[in-house]
Amino acid sequence: MNLVRQKSWLTGCLLVIGVVALMLSGCTATTSSQSKTTTTAHIRVVASLDFYGEAAQKILGSAGTVTTVINSPSIDPESFEPDIATAKRVAKANVVIQNGLGYDSWMDRLVAGNATSQIHTVTLGQLLGRKMGDNPHLWSDPDLMITMTRQLVKQFSQLDPTHAADFQRRGAAYERQLAILPRLVRQIKQHAHGQAVAVSEPVFSLALQKMGYRVSDPHFAQAIEEDSDPTPADITQLQNQIKHHKIAFFVENTQNSSTNVATMVKLAHQYHVPVVRVTETMPVHQTYRDWMAGQYRQVLRIQQEARTSE
Repeated sequence: MNLVRQKSWLTGCLLVIGVVALMLSGCTATTSSQSKTTTTAHIRVVASLDFYGEAAQKILGSAGTVTTVINSPSIDPESFEPDIATAKRVAKANVVIQNGLGYDSWMDRLVAGNATSQIHTVTLGQLLGRKMGDNPHLWSDPDLMITMTRQLVKQFSQLDPTHAADFQRRGAAYERQLAILPRLVRQIKQHAHGQAVAVSEPVFSLALQKMGYRVSDPHFAQAIEEDSDPTPADITQLQNQIKHHKIAFFVENTQNSSTNVATMVKLAHQYHVPVVRVTETMPVHQTYRDWMAGQYRQVLRIQQEARTSE
Protein backbone atom coordinates (compact mmCIF):
# COMPACT_ATOMS: atom_id res chain seq x y z
CA MET A 1 0.00 0.00 0.00
CA ASN A 2 1.23 3.56 -0.63
CA LEU A 3 -0.24 5.42 2.31
CA VAL A 4 1.83 8.31 3.59
CA ARG A 5 4.51 6.59 5.69
CA GLN A 6 4.90 8.02 9.18
CA LYS A 7 7.66 6.56 11.35
CA SER A 8 9.20 7.75 14.57
CA TRP A 9 12.62 6.47 13.44
CA LEU A 10 13.44 5.13 16.85
CA THR A 11 16.17 2.54 17.09
CA GLY A 12 13.40 -0.03 17.14
CA CYS A 13 10.40 -1.15 19.06
CA LEU A 14 12.46 -3.45 21.28
CA LEU A 15 14.47 -0.45 22.49
CA VAL A 16 11.23 1.36 23.30
CA ILE A 17 10.01 -1.60 25.27
CA GLY A 18 13.32 -1.83 27.11
CA VAL A 19 13.26 1.86 28.02
CA VAL A 20 9.72 1.68 29.26
CA ALA A 21 10.44 -1.47 31.23
CA LEU A 22 13.21 0.40 33.04
CA MET A 23 10.97 3.40 33.64
CA LEU A 24 8.28 1.20 35.06
CA SER A 25 10.49 -1.17 37.03
CA GLY A 26 9.81 -1.19 40.72
CA CYS A 27 6.15 -0.44 40.08
CA THR A 28 3.52 -3.07 40.04
CA ALA A 29 2.15 -0.08 38.34
CA THR A 30 -0.51 -1.02 35.89
CA THR A 31 -4.13 -0.96 36.89
CA SER A 32 -4.41 -4.08 34.75
CA SER A 33 -2.89 -6.00 37.65
CA GLN A 34 -6.42 -5.92 39.06
CA SER A 35 -7.40 -8.80 36.82
CA LYS A 36 -10.88 -9.44 38.19
CA THR A 37 -12.25 -6.04 39.11
CA THR A 38 -11.38 -2.40 38.65
CA THR A 39 -14.03 -0.97 40.88
CA THR A 40 -11.73 1.70 42.29
CA ALA A 41 -10.40 2.94 38.95
CA HIS A 42 -11.55 3.35 35.39
CA ILE A 43 -10.78 0.64 32.89
CA ARG A 44 -7.95 1.76 30.65
CA VAL A 45 -8.09 0.60 27.03
CA VAL A 46 -5.53 0.99 24.27
CA ALA A 47 -6.75 0.27 20.72
CA SER A 48 -4.46 -0.01 17.74
CA LEU A 49 -6.98 1.48 15.28
CA ASP A 50 -9.43 4.34 15.68
CA PHE A 51 -12.62 2.47 14.84
CA TYR A 52 -11.80 -0.20 17.42
CA GLY A 53 -11.33 2.60 19.93
CA GLU A 54 -14.68 4.06 18.91
CA ALA A 55 -16.45 0.81 19.82
CA ALA A 56 -14.64 0.53 23.15
CA GLN A 57 -15.59 4.08 24.16
CA LYS A 58 -19.22 3.55 23.15
CA ILE A 59 -19.38 0.60 25.53
CA LEU A 60 -17.36 2.04 28.41
CA GLY A 61 -19.00 5.43 28.62
CA SER A 62 -17.68 7.22 31.71
CA ALA A 63 -16.48 3.95 33.27
CA GLY A 64 -13.22 3.96 31.36
CA THR A 65 -10.85 5.75 29.03
CA VAL A 66 -9.69 4.75 25.58
CA THR A 67 -6.45 5.65 23.84
CA THR A 68 -6.25 5.06 20.10
CA VAL A 69 -2.79 4.71 18.60
CA ILE A 70 -3.59 5.05 14.87
CA ASN A 71 -6.00 7.97 14.72
CA SER A 72 -5.14 9.61 11.39
CA PRO A 73 -5.79 8.47 7.81
CA SER A 74 -2.22 9.46 6.92
CA ILE A 75 -0.62 6.82 9.17
CA ASP A 76 0.04 3.35 7.80
CA PRO A 77 -0.62 0.84 10.61
CA GLU A 78 1.60 -1.81 9.03
CA SER A 79 4.72 0.37 8.91
CA PHE A 80 4.03 2.35 12.09
CA GLU A 81 6.68 2.32 14.83
CA PRO A 82 5.48 3.20 18.34
CA ASP A 83 7.18 5.78 20.53
CA ILE A 84 7.86 5.66 24.25
CA ALA A 85 4.56 7.37 25.12
CA THR A 86 2.63 4.64 23.28
CA ALA A 87 4.60 1.91 25.02
CA LYS A 88 3.86 3.48 28.42
CA ARG A 89 0.13 3.62 27.66
CA VAL A 90 0.12 -0.06 26.72
CA ALA A 91 2.01 -0.90 29.92
CA LYS A 92 -0.73 0.77 31.98
CA ALA A 93 -3.66 -0.69 30.04
CA ASN A 94 -6.23 -3.11 31.36
CA VAL A 95 -7.35 -4.06 27.86
CA VAL A 96 -5.53 -3.89 24.52
CA ILE A 97 -7.49 -4.22 21.28
CA GLN A 98 -5.49 -5.22 18.24
CA ASN A 99 -6.23 -6.40 14.73
CA GLY A 100 -3.72 -9.23 14.57
CA LEU A 101 -2.76 -11.24 11.45
CA GLY A 102 0.43 -9.17 11.17
CA TYR A 103 -1.42 -5.92 10.52
CA ASP A 104 -0.34 -4.24 13.78
CA SER A 105 2.43 -6.57 14.90
CA TRP A 106 4.08 -3.68 16.77
CA MET A 107 1.26 -3.99 19.32
CA ASP A 108 2.16 -7.64 19.89
CA ARG A 109 5.69 -6.56 20.74
CA LEU A 110 4.53 -3.89 23.18
CA VAL A 111 2.24 -6.33 24.99
CA ALA A 112 5.00 -8.95 25.08
CA GLY A 113 7.29 -6.37 26.69
CA ASN A 114 4.89 -6.23 29.63
CA ALA A 115 4.53 -9.96 30.13
CA THR A 116 4.56 -9.64 33.92
CA SER A 117 1.45 -7.46 33.91
CA GLN A 118 -2.07 -8.75 33.36
CA ILE A 119 -3.09 -6.97 30.20
CA HIS A 120 -6.19 -8.50 28.65
CA THR A 121 -5.67 -8.63 24.89
CA VAL A 122 -8.54 -8.78 22.41
CA THR A 123 -7.05 -9.94 19.10
CA LEU A 124 -9.71 -9.74 16.41
CA GLY A 125 -8.11 -12.14 13.97
CA GLN A 126 -8.21 -14.84 16.63
CA LEU A 127 -11.73 -13.84 17.64
CA LEU A 128 -12.89 -14.53 14.08
CA GLY A 129 -10.95 -17.78 13.81
CA ARG A 130 -8.52 -16.41 11.21
CA LYS A 131 -4.86 -17.39 10.93
CA MET A 132 -1.69 -15.62 9.87
CA GLY A 133 -1.67 -15.23 6.11
CA ASP A 134 -5.43 -14.61 5.90
CA ASN A 135 -6.71 -11.25 4.70
CA PRO A 136 -5.96 -8.85 7.60
CA HIS A 137 -8.45 -6.14 6.51
CA LEU A 138 -11.04 -7.46 8.93
CA TRP A 139 -13.07 -4.28 9.34
CA SER A 140 -14.74 -4.47 5.91
CA ASP A 141 -16.58 -7.58 7.14
CA PRO A 142 -20.04 -6.36 8.21
CA ASP A 143 -20.11 -8.71 11.19
CA LEU A 144 -16.72 -7.90 12.72
CA MET A 145 -17.64 -4.94 14.90
CA ILE A 146 -20.76 -6.62 16.24
CA THR A 147 -18.70 -9.66 17.23
CA MET A 148 -16.08 -7.40 18.78
CA THR A 149 -18.70 -5.40 20.70
CA ARG A 150 -20.03 -8.54 22.34
CA GLN A 151 -16.54 -9.63 23.31
CA LEU A 152 -15.73 -6.23 24.80
CA VAL A 153 -18.96 -6.19 26.80
CA LYS A 154 -17.98 -9.56 28.25
CA GLN A 155 -14.40 -8.44 28.97
CA PHE A 156 -15.35 -5.13 30.56
CA SER A 157 -18.02 -6.81 32.68
CA GLN A 158 -15.45 -9.23 34.07
CA LEU A 159 -13.10 -6.37 34.94
CA ASP A 160 -15.79 -4.17 36.46
CA PRO A 161 -18.89 -6.17 37.46
CA THR A 162 -20.50 -3.17 39.14
CA HIS A 163 -20.97 -1.57 35.72
CA ALA A 164 -21.84 -4.76 33.82
CA ALA A 165 -25.45 -3.74 33.23
CA ASP A 166 -24.30 -0.39 31.82
CA PHE A 167 -21.82 -2.11 29.50
CA GLN A 168 -24.51 -4.45 28.25
CA ARG A 169 -26.94 -1.58 27.67
CA ARG A 170 -24.41 0.53 25.80
CA GLY A 171 -23.17 -2.46 23.82
CA ALA A 172 -26.70 -3.29 22.72
CA ALA A 173 -27.25 0.33 21.65
CA TYR A 174 -24.05 0.29 19.60
CA GLU A 175 -25.06 -3.00 17.99
CA ARG A 176 -28.34 -1.39 16.90
CA GLN A 177 -26.34 1.35 15.19
CA LEU A 178 -24.19 -1.22 13.41
CA ALA A 179 -27.15 -3.37 12.32
CA ILE A 180 -27.52 -1.37 9.10
CA LEU A 181 -24.29 -2.90 7.76
CA PRO A 182 -25.34 -6.56 7.61
CA ARG A 183 -28.75 -5.40 6.33
CA LEU A 184 -27.12 -3.56 3.44
CA VAL A 185 -24.95 -6.58 2.67
CA ARG A 186 -27.95 -8.91 2.60
CA GLN A 187 -29.73 -6.50 0.27
CA ILE A 188 -26.72 -6.39 -2.05
CA LYS A 189 -26.29 -10.17 -2.02
CA GLN A 190 -29.75 -10.66 -3.49
CA HIS A 191 -28.49 -9.25 -6.79
CA ALA A 192 -24.79 -10.17 -6.78
CA HIS A 193 -25.26 -13.64 -8.30
CA GLY A 194 -21.59 -14.53 -7.82
CA GLN A 195 -20.43 -11.96 -10.36
CA ALA A 196 -16.73 -11.23 -10.77
CA VAL A 197 -15.29 -7.94 -9.57
CA ALA A 198 -11.70 -6.64 -9.61
CA VAL A 199 -9.93 -4.81 -6.81
CA SER A 200 -6.82 -2.66 -6.61
CA GLU A 201 -5.98 -4.18 -3.20
CA PRO A 202 -7.76 -6.67 -0.93
CA VAL A 203 -8.86 -3.98 1.55
CA PHE A 204 -12.56 -4.48 0.68
CA SER A 205 -12.50 -8.15 -0.29
CA LEU A 206 -14.08 -9.52 2.90
CA ALA A 207 -17.10 -7.30 2.36
CA LEU A 208 -17.30 -8.38 -1.28
CA GLN A 209 -17.24 -12.01 -0.23
CA LYS A 210 -20.14 -11.47 2.17
CA MET A 211 -21.98 -9.59 -0.59
CA GLY A 212 -21.76 -12.62 -2.86
CA TYR A 213 -19.09 -11.41 -5.29
CA ARG A 214 -15.84 -13.11 -6.27
CA VAL A 215 -12.55 -11.29 -6.78
CA SER A 216 -11.11 -11.89 -10.26
CA ASP A 217 -7.61 -10.44 -9.85
CA PRO A 218 -6.07 -11.73 -6.59
CA HIS A 219 -2.51 -11.74 -7.96
CA PHE A 220 -2.70 -8.15 -9.19
CA ALA A 221 -4.25 -7.02 -5.89
CA GLN A 222 -1.68 -8.82 -3.76
CA ALA A 223 1.20 -7.27 -5.70
CA ILE A 224 -0.22 -3.78 -5.14
CA GLU A 225 -0.76 -4.58 -1.45
CA GLU A 226 2.90 -5.54 -1.14
CA ASP A 227 4.08 -2.40 -2.97
CA SER A 228 5.44 -4.42 -5.87
CA ASP A 229 4.66 -4.42 -9.58
CA PRO A 230 2.08 -6.89 -10.89
CA THR A 231 3.33 -9.26 -13.56
CA PRO A 232 2.68 -8.36 -17.21
CA ALA A 233 0.29 -11.33 -17.37
CA ASP A 234 -1.73 -10.02 -14.40
CA ILE A 235 -1.89 -6.55 -15.95
CA THR A 236 -3.03 -7.91 -19.32
CA GLN A 237 -5.63 -10.12 -17.68
CA LEU A 238 -7.14 -7.22 -15.73
CA GLN A 239 -7.12 -4.96 -18.77
CA ASN A 240 -9.05 -7.58 -20.73
CA GLN A 241 -11.56 -7.99 -17.90
CA ILE A 242 -12.23 -4.26 -17.98
CA LYS A 243 -12.31 -3.86 -21.76
CA HIS A 244 -14.66 -6.80 -22.26
CA HIS A 245 -16.87 -6.01 -19.26
CA LYS A 246 -16.11 -9.30 -17.54
CA ILE A 247 -16.35 -7.61 -14.14
CA ALA A 248 -19.32 -5.89 -12.53
CA PHE A 249 -17.12 -3.09 -11.13
CA PHE A 250 -13.59 -2.20 -10.05
CA VAL A 251 -12.78 -1.39 -6.40
CA GLU A 252 -10.17 1.33 -5.97
CA ASN A 253 -8.36 2.02 -2.71
CA THR A 254 -8.07 5.79 -3.13
CA GLN A 255 -5.18 5.95 -0.68
CA ASN A 256 -2.94 4.15 -3.16
CA SER A 257 -1.07 6.32 -5.66
CA SER A 258 0.33 3.43 -7.71
CA THR A 259 0.66 4.13 -11.42
CA ASN A 260 -0.74 0.66 -12.15
CA VAL A 261 -3.87 1.40 -10.13
CA ALA A 262 -4.34 4.84 -11.70
CA THR A 263 -4.05 3.26 -15.15
CA MET A 264 -6.72 0.68 -14.35
CA VAL A 265 -9.09 3.30 -12.95
CA LYS A 266 -8.65 5.40 -16.07
CA LEU A 267 -9.31 2.34 -18.25
CA ALA A 268 -12.43 1.50 -16.24
CA HIS A 269 -13.82 5.00 -16.80
CA GLN A 270 -12.95 4.78 -20.50
CA TYR A 271 -14.88 1.53 -20.89
CA HIS A 272 -17.74 2.58 -18.59
CA VAL A 273 -16.97 0.04 -15.89
CA PRO A 274 -18.20 1.38 -12.53
CA VAL A 275 -15.59 2.18 -9.88
CA VAL A 276 -16.21 1.75 -6.14
CA ARG A 277 -13.97 4.09 -4.16
CA VAL A 278 -12.86 2.82 -0.74
CA THR A 279 -10.22 3.72 1.84
CA GLU A 280 -8.14 1.53 4.10
CA THR A 281 -8.29 3.92 7.04
CA MET A 282 -11.34 5.70 8.46
CA PRO A 283 -11.79 9.25 7.15
CA VAL A 284 -11.59 12.14 9.61
CA HIS A 285 -14.88 13.14 11.27
CA GLN A 286 -16.67 9.94 10.26
CA THR A 287 -17.96 7.10 12.39
CA TYR A 288 -17.18 3.51 11.51
CA ARG A 289 -20.83 2.86 10.61
CA ASP A 290 -21.06 5.84 8.24
CA TRP A 291 -17.70 5.01 6.67
CA MET A 292 -18.65 1.41 5.90
CA ALA A 293 -22.25 2.19 4.94
CA GLY A 294 -21.06 4.79 2.43
CA GLN A 295 -18.85 2.20 0.74
CA TYR A 296 -21.55 -0.47 0.77
CA ARG A 297 -24.09 1.93 -0.73
CA GLN A 298 -21.80 2.57 -3.70
CA VAL A 299 -22.15 -1.11 -4.57
CA LEU A 300 -25.91 -0.93 -4.06
CA ARG A 301 -26.17 2.04 -6.46
CA ILE A 302 -24.15 0.20 -9.09
CA GLN A 303 -26.53 -2.74 -8.85
CA GLN A 304 -29.57 -0.49 -9.11
CA GLU A 305 -28.18 1.32 -12.15
CA ALA A 306 -27.34 -1.98 -13.83
CA ARG A 307 -30.92 -3.24 -13.37
CA THR A 308 -32.34 0.03 -14.66
CA SER A 309 -30.27 -0.19 -17.85
CA GLU A 310 -31.34 -3.76 -18.63
